[in-house]
Amino acid sequence: MDKAIKVGLIVAIVGIAAYFGYILFSSWHKESLETAKRQERVTWEKRTKELMEKVTGLEEEMASIKGETITEGKLKEVFGSESAVVKEEEPLDFEDIEQQIKAFFAYLDQQDYVQAYALKGGTYEQFQLIPKKMSANLPNITDETASLYNLYRNMAHFFRILGKKRVNLVRDVLQNEGEILESAMQTFYRWATFETGDRVITGQPTLKTLYAYSGFFLNTLAGKSYLLRRDSKIRILTTYYSILILDKVNDEKFNSAGIDIRPHIEFLLNDLQTQIGLTYQKQYLAELQKLADKYKLP
Repeated sequence: MDKAIKVGLIVAIVGIAAYFGYILFSSWHKESLETAKRQERVTWEKRTKELMEKVTGLEEEMASIKGETITEGKLKEVFGSESAVVKEEEPLDFEDIEQQIKAFFAYLDQQDYVQAYALKGGTYEQFQLIPKKMSANLPNITDETASLYNLYRNMAHFFRILGKKRVNLVRDVLQNEGEILESAMQTFYRWATFETGDRVITGQPTLKTLYAYSGFFLNTLAGKSYLLRRDSKIRILTTYYSILILDKVNDEKFNSAGIDIRPHIEFLLNDLQTQIGLTYQKQYLAELQKLADKYKLP
C-alpha cells in the first residue's frame, strides 16, 4: 500500500512538474515567437523604408531629367529670338553666335543670384576679361608632376588667375543653369573655334590656349581632379569638347605634349552610353564614333 502511495505521489509530482514545465516552455516559446516577429517586422520596415527612399530617388531623378529637356521657348528666352541652337543642322554666321552669347549674358544679369555679386559692367564684361586672364596664364600640361610646386600651382590654377569671386560666380552659374548648360557650352565652343580665315575675332582664344586647357582637363591630375568634383554632365561635356579641340590640334600638327587622343575617345564613348539627361547625346555619340573611325579604334 505504501508503495502504491509513493508511486502515486511520484506520478503526481512528475505531472505537476511537467505541467509547470509546459507552461514555462509555452511562455518562453510565445515570447520567442513575439521577439522573432518583432525582429522580422523591424527588418521589413527597414527594407520598406530603403525601397521607398530608392523609389523617391528615382522619381526625383526622372523629374530632374524631364526638367532638363530644354524647350524651344526657353532657348529663345536665353539665347535670343533667332536662336539657332534649336536647329542643329543649320550653319551659323559668327554674328549669330555672338548675338547668342550677348543674349545669354543679358539673361544671366537678370538672375537674382548673379545680381547679388554686384558686378561692374555685368557678366558680359567679366566674360571678356576671363579669356584674357586664362590665355596669359596657361596651366602646366607637360611636367605637372615634376615637383610638388608644379602640382600645387595646377591644383589652384583657376583660383590663382581668376580670383575667388569669379570662380564662385562660375560655380553658381553651373549650379543654377543646368537646364541651359548643354546649349551654352555648345554656343561657346562654336564661338571659340569659329574659323574666319584672315579675320581676327576680338577676344577669341588661340588654338594654343584651347590646347592648353584641353590638355589640362584630359591629361593632368589637377584637371581630372577638377572634373571629378563636378556634376557628371559638366564632366562629360568638358571632356567631349576637349577631345574635339585635341582633334583640331592633331590636324594642325600642334600636339606638342604628345597627348594620345584614343583612350579619351574610347572612355567617353563608353561613358556616354550610360549617361542620362543629355539633349544632344546622339550627336555626341555620332561625332565620337567618327573620331573613333578616324583614329582606327577597334
